[in-house]
Amino acid sequence: MAAVLGLASPSAEHAAAATACPLGLSVSAQVSPPGGSPYTVCSGVVPSFDGTPLDVDVSLPPDSSGPLPLMVMLNGWGHDKTDFESTTPAGNDANTYHWNNAWFTGKGFAVLNFTSRGFHRSCGKDPATGYTYATDPACAGRAGWTHLADRRWEVHDTQFLVGLLADAGIAAPDKVVTTGDSYGGGQSWLLAMSQNKVMQPDGTLVPWTSPKGVPLHLAAAIPQYSWTDLAQALIDNGRGSDGLSGAPGDGPHEDPVGVAKESYLDGLYALGAEYGQYAADDPTADIPGWHARITAGEPYGNDPLINQIVRQLTDYRSPYDMPVPPASARIPVLSIQGTTDPLFPAVHAAQMVNKLQAAAPGYPVWTFYGDLGHSYADNPHQVWVTANDEANNWLDAVLAGSQPTTARTTLSTTACVPGQTNATLTADRLSQLATGSWTFTGSTGAVTTSSIPGGTEAAAVDPIANSGCRTTPTRSDRGVAGWVFAPPSPGIITGSPVVHVTATLQGGDAELAARLFDIDPVSGTQTLITRSVYRVTGSPGNVQPLAFELWPAGWQLQSGHRLRLELTQSDAPTWRPDNETSSLTLSAPVLTVPVRTS
Repeated sequence: MAAVLGLASPSAEHAAAATACPLGLSVSAQVSPPGGSPYTVCSGVVPSFDGTPLDVDVSLPPDSSGPLPLMVMLNGWGHDKTDFESTTPAGNDANTYHWNNAWFTGKGFAVLNFTSRGFHRSCGKDPATGYTYATDPACAGRAGWTHLADRRWEVHDTQFLVGLLADAGIAAPDKVVTTGDSYGGGQSWLLAMSQNKVMQPDGTLVPWTSPKGVPLHLAAAIPQYSWTDLAQALIDNGRGSDGLSGAPGDGPHEDPVGVAKESYLDGLYALGAEYGQYAADDPTADIPGWHARITAGEPYGNDPLINQIVRQLTDYRSPYDMPVPPASARIPVLSIQGTTDPLFPAVHAAQMVNKLQAAAPGYPVWTFYGDLGHSYADNPHQVWVTANDEANNWLDAVLAGSQPTTARTTLSTTACVPGQTNATLTADRLSQLATGSWTFTGSTGAVTTSSIPGGTEAAAVDPIANSGCRTTPTRSDRGVAGWVFAPPSPGIITGSPVVHVTATLQGGDAELAARLFDIDPVSGTQTLITRSVYRVTGSPGNVQPLAFELWPAGWQLQSGHRLRLELTQSDAPTWRPDNETSSLTLSAPVLTVPVRTS
């Protein structure tokens, strides 16, 4: 830990002066942040509920007598406990700005950072030090591999460690807060929906208590750019919807099975293999087997392994598929979600909020949308300042037992092309940000086919190979159907554009990818606004009306610019090409865009 923080190991004098470390941990650093408050970091290995050793840091303010509010900060996929650790309150000036252990100890919190099961020194692999689970005796005979954010394992780990800190007198049992980015954000959502219950490895639920029997309660959750439906995130069928702007209501996300997000699946798998331990014989967490089957492609229907994968992802790893908690068990959530994040797009927050509020109007859930998250988000410093300042004010109110004054929905627009700004818009609901909508109708239909592979344009918007604003010369790949529309005025796209098109299918299975570009006629460039994919199924010759949303956006469209809608069956490497040859005869599409013009 000291090496990570860039500090020398604490002297014996400092160690003696430090607050006593809990859980058998020892002092690894004494930090006096410039512009912040001093704190002590306690580090070591703590056996989890099943004995798996977890690499743990607990940061404590100088006066840690008596139970403190506890901030649990969960790392991203393939990362470790240092994700939210810093020697300054400013952190990385992005997602950890005023959102790290230095910041929260300065506010009187104890902070728990630990490396997720199966990664780095929690029975994973740590190339920087040469550590590997295979040579760690404490990992032998344990289910120490990553279970991919499973409620029975990773979420259980968090709940167990919190219980130990409560029993040690460090954590206040009713003031536990969880946050995390990406992988850790998904777990924060799972904790928020768990109704203060623990799922055992056999799937049974028991009340969340400490090892000594103290009842524990999650006070709040702040997930950053995470999923709410993990199967949908990785194998999207395009049925996710907020039901606005003429879109159909939110449909079944896994029926039919969707299209593999190929470049991200391959990238995430490689990252996990480098820093983690995958299961050798565990059908509930067979990531190598799952990856191999999904990336082998179609046909997916009625495949027992595909059905098993989907069940595992929805039943144990997807907050969206969990029951809506009753009033007595509703945990306040502030979700920070990216409008330019192609891994976990903003539809994940939007559909979750809609589900919760449809079941219980007034459900305590807030959202912040902006140019944040995974590539190709730019993660501007000022947007994260706005997001995290809002999150801090919100959390202060929640822990004080008062109603937050934070707007239920905040949207920070993307500043991607010259003339755009990070404008901040607020409303009770995402739908209320728009003052109207634009509807455009294509002049002609088109025919697409799966036999023409994606080309230069598709490669240029792949999120793994590229980062940041995706601006290219105006062009289209061969085989891509496109329509250009002239908006009647400048405006701000505030939500999900909707495509209506009738498709005649030749073949039994097809995928239809959609991309929406902002065209600048003066510079001759196009910039990606948003995209999505839709799984088309049916029998040959089947004619079906399709209606689906593109992912929510916050985009300032300037005077003289045009919109270009593209539909294609070949959008690799972002989406895996379909194994089954098909073609689609498309009618002239109708595009509806929610927009704010005043």
